[in-house]
Amino acid sequence: MRGFVLRRLAPHAGVIKQRYVAGESFEELAEHFACGWGTIRRFLIAEDVPLRQEPRRRKLDTFGIEVIQAFRAGTDVSEIAERFSVRPQTVRNFLLDRSVLLEPVPDSDVTG
Repeated sequence: MRGFVLRRLAPHAGVIKQRYVAGESFEELAEHFACGWGTIRRFLIAEDVPLRQEPRRRKLDTFGIEVIQAFRAGTDVSEIAERFSVRPQTVRNFLLDRSVLLEPVPDSDVTG
């Protein structure tokens, strides 16, 4: 194991693994052990701990209700994307993930 921080974590390997398996996130462990979340991730990989699939956070998660309401009110996906400073594909993926959009909608600038 290379790196000072990784070596510093080594005596706590059992606790780190136990807490991670119990559901703590990389961020929570990193805060507790005063290091970065990437360091915790690398440490767990080095210790052969199977990693959980962490949910992806998207910029639109913060504005979820507004995005869905705008779409249901008939606002074009491209307009919603511009309003929230994201790409139209990001809006489509957000709506698909929440079953608001059941099939892909083409970009208005591609079809027109």
